Amino acid sequence: MFKLSGIERVKKFIRKYNVKAEVLKFESTVETVSTASKASGYPERRILKTLIVFADGKPYVAIVRGDKKLGFKKFAKAVGARRVRLAKINEVLSIVGVKPGEVSPLLENILKLPVILDDSILEEETVLVGGGSLNHLVKINVSELIRILNPKIAKITA
Repeated sequence: MFKLSGIERVKKFIRKYNVKAEVLKFESTVETVSTASKASGYPERRILKTLIVFADGKPYVAIVRGDKKLGFKKFAKAVGARRVRLAKINEVLSIVGVKPGEVSPLLENILKLPVILDDSILEEETVLVGGGSLNHLVKINVSELIRILNPKIAKITA
């Protein structure tokens, strides 16, 4: 289904949309907020999690700071849904073409979904997001991320 690797698709996305961002490669894996924080030296609040979420059976993207947890009731309220759940591993893979821990908001398939960005992210200027592989992150300004994704901004963390 996806011919290019996740990181190659992220790099292509950055070129295609003229995204002002820097791809960072790490020797260690950076698939969790904790490992990404240790490897990058960035505090957890500046590492963003890109989650695939189903609300009333429809897929969405939720982006939250690494030091916060998704609030399912708040997310449901933000999108006008009754039931919310995280996508299963196979669902994440089929929707965005990478596994959890590799998901980046800078993937073409993310633009096909409604994106909800937690309002606490606006407190940060520069953040790290997933880079499409277990060894990559992308450094990007929050304003640039908003420009590219055009998300709904809401309080979606617990």
